[in-house]
Order: sequence, then structure tokens, then C-alpha cells
Amino acid sequence: MTRSVASVVGFVGCVLLFSAHADDVPKLKPGLWEMRVSSSAGGANSALPPTVCVGTMPDAQRAVEEENIKSRCSKYEAKVVGGNWVVDAVCSARGKTLTKHSVTSLSGDRFHEENTAPQGSMTSDGKWLSPCKPGQAPNVFK
Repeated sequence: MTRSVASVVGFVGCVLLFSAHADDVPKLKPGLWEMRVSSSAGGANSALPPTVCVGTMPDAQRAVEEENIKSRCSKYEAKVVGGNWVVDAVCSARGKTLTKHSVTSLSGDRFHEENTAPQGSMTSDGKWLSPCKPGQAPNVFK
């Protein structure tokens, strides 16, 4: 998996992980999504596929992901502010401490996320297009 695809997977994982903290938090709708990511480090990310098939996260996988966050993050706060999902986290990855602030709006067939961190910023936008194509397996949680 390329680093840019991992960014999309990371976004989708964050949206779905909100549900580990509250039962009423909306989940990213399964299906074919058009996603665009841009960052302060490199502008628009042309390495991303134009679309990605997103599946649902089984409860068992959600529990594993929640435990992963707890084991790697000294701080992980998710809350609703003005209809947006706000996450502030301090986590360890590959021997480094990463601080992240993200604001995500998710409304039916669209999402927008702003991530800020000392190492740079990233903006993600997505639009649901349709159910996944026949034979197309969701590749988010492989």
C-alpha cells in the first residue's frame, strides 16, 4: 500500500473509530468514494487512486483498532463541536511522537477533514459515488 493510499485509509479509519467512542456517531457510508487529499508538504496528492471502495468495519476490528489507539496514544480525545468531530491526539509511531488536531464534517454522501500537526497540515475531501463495483472488494481494512 502506498503512503498516499495509507492516508486515505487513515482518514477512513479515524471516521470509523469515532464509533468506538460513541454509539450515535455517524459512520462513513460503504461504497465507492471519490477522495482528494492535499497537504502543506506537497499540494494535491496525485498518487491517490481517484476512487476507493470503502467497506464497513466489523465490531471485532473496531475493538482491535480502539485498543491500538489506547496503546499508542498518551492522549486521544474525540468530541462533537458545532456539528463537527474534533480529535486531539498525541501518539507514538515508528519511534516518534506525533501530535494531531483534526476537524471532520461528515454528512451523508460527503466528508471534509482538516488535519493540523507541527509537521504540517492535510485536507481531505470525499464524495460518495455509488455502491462498489461488482467484484470490487473493500480495501480499507486489509
